[in-house]
Amino acid sequence: MKNIPLLLNHTSELFSLWYNKELIVRAADKIKRSYFQDRRYLGSKDRKFIELLYFDMIRNLRLYLWQINKAQPGEIRNISPELITVHAFKRLFPQESIKQKFKIDDKIAIIFNSYEYREILPDDPAERWSLPPALWEHIKDAYDPAELELCLPALLQSPGVHIRTNSLKTNTPALMEKLKDIPFQLGNLSPDALRLDTYANLTQNPLYKSGFFDFQDESSQLVAFVCNPKKDDIIVDLCAGAGGKTLHLAALQGDMPSLIATDKYSNRLRELGFRAMRLGIRNIQLRPIEKINTLYKGKVNTLLIDAPCSGSGVYGRHPDRKWEFNEERLTYYIKEQRSILAENASLIKPGGYLVYATCSIIPEENVKQIEHFLSTHPDFELVSVYDELNEHGIRIQHDPSDKYLQILPHQYQSDGFFISKLKRIK
Repeated sequence: MKNIPLLLNHTSELFSLWYNKELIVRAADKIKRSYFQDRRYLGSKDRKFIELLYFDMIRNLRLYLWQINKAQPGEIRNISPELITVHAFKRLFPQESIKQKFKIDDKIAIIFNSYEYREILPDDPAERWSLPPALWEHIKDAYDPAELELCLPALLQSPGVHIRTNSLKTNTPALMEKLKDIPFQLGNLSPDALRLDTYANLTQNPLYKSGFFDFQDESSQLVAFVCNPKKDDIIVDLCAGAGGKTLHLAALQGDMPSLIATDKYSNRLRELGFRAMRLGIRNIQLRPIEKINTLYKGKVNTLLIDAPCSGSGVYGRHPDRKWEFNEERLTYYIKEQRSILAENASLIKPGGYLVYATCSIIPEENVKQIEHFLSTHPDFELVSVYDELNEHGIRIQHDPSDKYLQILPHQYQSDGFFISKLKRIK
């Protein structure tokens, strides 16, 4: 690594843009992209170093603030972005730290030369693994302690780059062969998935531009398999957003016009439209959410509700999102999920299915939400998600009594995800 003092200044400057913003506008990726766009003179290796340190500080923020406060007991410290940057660098690169010499006596240099990193760790798991306090309270008794010991470190790691084969154009082995110059591995779960542990800018790849694959976490890909769309099914993706799951449904169904996508925030559907064009998908019907009930009440074979949630299963991939989390936001999400389920259950025809999914590991958003729905909707019953997964060759070890699927981030090196399936019986 060359010119570390300069790179530390850049990292500190970038981190301060995120650190000093109100939580509601902390979008780490957008801040990073804007920063690099304004500094095109930074080379790819410099950007990679800055990005690594930047996201490390966001991921470990609670731990780093605790460590800095404990470094010299009794001393009041101004925990500035520069200090956090130096702390993170000395933790990640201890040998490199010893070699550094600063030619300019700036703030970073003064802190670097006076601050000594010590590897001290708190007893509190929430502090050690940099969790929001409210999140820890909701998961600490929900899972086996041994499971949590594996899960919490995984929430500090990105699962890497996952892509999904566009099965309308190719199959996964053929795509892997076409991408043989890139060290992809087959998915751990999804037959449509390829995984890459290291970062690569694949948006300029000709196969991406030609629609042979799309980006989608492997856990997320399981949702469409659980929906198991048939050719003539009327399927409604109620919270489609940018359309990752909608596009997978379209590929599995054969691009039929009976697939409908909608969202409370209609502007999100624009990205879905662009992605569909690139993938060669032409028949998805985009509908205003206000008209869904009028058009499809009692007619839907499968209703997919990929509900708004805490996102607690994707903190490894989007670490900034965890610092927006608190008890009030969780209460909002639970209320919103409950409302969406209750208001749209009548869309499903007798014998049809409701697939409810979140990228959360919090029981109140998942199994407890489904239990509440069933207690107020006796015309629905819980069915196993594993039947459809098995039909697609996806074998996941589970307790035979379990019908829903809760994936934790460490289990398959993918996002944490919850998927359940209910049948309308009358």
